[in-house]
Amino acid sequence: MTSQSHPSSGPAAWKDLVIQLPGVLGAEFNLENGSIREVHILSDQSRSPKQIVRDIQSALLARFQVELDHRVVSVAQVPGPIARQGRLICDRLELSTGRSGASASVYLNLEDRIYQGSSQCDLSTTGRFRSIALATVDALNQVLAPGCSFSLDEIRSISLGEHQAMLVGLLLKNGGKTEALLGACYEGEDPNFSAALATLDAVNRRLPTLPRRENNTVPSH
Repeated sequence: MTSQSHPSSGPAAWKDLVIQLPGVLGAEFNLENGSIREVHILSDQSRSPKQIVRDIQSALLARFQVELDHRVVSVAQVPGPIARQGRLICDRLELSTGRSGASASVYLNLEDRIYQGSSQCDLSTTGRFRSIALATVDALNQVLAPGCSFSLDEIRSISLGEHQAMLVGLLLKNGGKTEALLGACYEGEDPNFSAALATLDAVNRRLPTLPRRENNTVPSH
């Protein structure tokens, strides 16, 4: 069964998007009569093949309005390091609750350095997702040089076909200009983790072009 393509995009744009997703090392799209016939993915072992396929479906639909049938996607996994040069990986997520609310701590891995961000929230599901996104943004901003920063605009959990998807909108302030960025991923088995992944999806493609600071990092173990 083929998957529907979109006239304003093509295999090169799809591949450029997909290889930015967590765990993806390479991607190839095969078309037949303008529709996607086969998708071949090479990934590391940081995420399950099912999670990778769901992320690809979500990203293509959100960015290009391309509906991808999971049955045309094959994933080959190879062992290797989780963190790749220039890519942020969510290394760990910690949540704690108390009478007054909840707190989230997110640990990001960038080139074998760990950046920790934290945030507090109320005990509602929406508050928890927002707190995780804010903690992720807090860690992200430790990577960037002064005068360049991310802020959370919106986070939403939405129904997308038969699945739930996490959408995150960020604002990037850099050099006196503000840029809106969008990240998305399917929630999978852990909606909390998806809040961090969708936030990273919004920034990983943009990160290599941004100025970084050299301090405030903790070596990974």
